[in-house]
Amino acid sequence: MSENSNTNVPDGGKTGIFYVKDPAGVVVMKSGKEIARYDTVQAFVASHEEGLQAISNRDEKLHEAIFGQYAPNLTDS
Repeated sequence: MSENSNTNVPDGGKTGIFYVKDPAGVVVMKSGKEIARYDTVQAFVASHEEGLQAISNRDEKLHEAIFGQYAPNLTDS
């Protein structure tokens, strides 16, 4: 990732995911500001996948914390 970049990236307040040639890679822009840069599309996808998995894990833990207390006890007494 890069906070200040003077490379060839789209400007003008754009938001989106862009391919760039120099240096080659994928740049994520929000309101004209570069917020992430990846060397390859594969690196971008892997990062996105990790983020989604983290959200899923957080949601499962939250669900268990809230509703786990109401789950029936299935152990033999």
